[in-house]
Amino acid sequence: MNLMATLTSIVAIGCCLLLVSQHSGLRELGPARFIRLALIWAVLIVGLVLVIQVFGSGA
Repeated sequence: MNLMATLTSIVAIGCCLLLVSQHSGLRELGPARFIRLALIWAVLIVGLVLVIQVFGSGA
């Protein structure tokens, strides 16, 4: 993946997470639990991006 594709993917995922965060069920969790869940998702996404870059197309 080139830099522009990586940045586009990160922005798209960030926008999706922003839309999901507007759900009323997530707003009822409270700020501490919401931040914890957001950090878990951030770690998963960054981990997947790293795996794709390391083991991806090989180019």
